[in-house]
Amino acid sequence: MNTDIKNESGMTLVESMIAILILLVGLLTMAQVLAFSVIASKTHGRDAGKTTASAQEKMEELAALNFADIATNVTVSPATSTGGTGLAAGGSIYPSEPVQGYADYITSTGSRTTATNAAYTRQWQITNTSSTLKTIAVSVRSNKSMQYGTAPSTVLITQKAP
Repeated sequence: MNTDIKNESGMTLVESMIAILILLVGLLTMAQVLAFSVIASKTHGRDAGKTTASAQEKMEELAALNFADIATNVTVSPATSTGGTGLAAGGSIYPSEPVQGYADYITSTGSRTTATNAAYTRQWQITNTSSTLKTIAVSVRSNKSMQYGTAPSTVLITQKAP
């Protein structure tokens, strides 16, 4: 029963350590990618949720106005009965530039602010579809710079009758 040890094959300690090192580098890379994707998804999801909530808030504010109202200023909080455009036809929605009287700016906490401090831009457009029907479109977009992908935006459209 004389066996020759030289003929036996297997992995040496150095080969095992190199294999573990390669595996470790791959797993660390995957962990970094996973962490980045979780953070990016959370940030984008939070901003998308806030754009939707802000669009719904503005839509409710505009829908609550009288059909013939062309003076209420809804760019300020609380709304004032004069100095605005109410439901007068005009305005624009994203990606067009905001039109004076048809846009306001929101902070990350949801309060209104100036354009320079805004985390979100909210625009609306009123279209007279007929003498008894108006179309209201509200768009909200995040002003935060997304390093990867586009910043979230939401558009809501409804119609109002007298």
